[in-house]
Amino acid sequence: MLTANWAVQPRSFGTFDEYGCEWATDINHAYRLAQTFGEDCVIWRCPHVGEPMAWVSVNATTESVEAVAQ
Repeated sequence: MLTANWAVQPRSFGTFDEYGCEWATDINHAYRLAQTFGEDCVIWRCPHVGEPMAWVSVNATTESVEAVAQ
């Protein structure tokens, strides 16, 4: 059962922008989208009930992934 959607946007946006992000079909798709941006990105988990939360950040230079502390 799907409980959340995933979105990707540049880290430079700061806060979540539902109109400026790229929506992903799942977390794997989100990782692949983040790699295409060419800059540091944040993958957001957007639950169907509640507020979006920054899930992980993706470093464009090293292609490393780090959890985002809330």
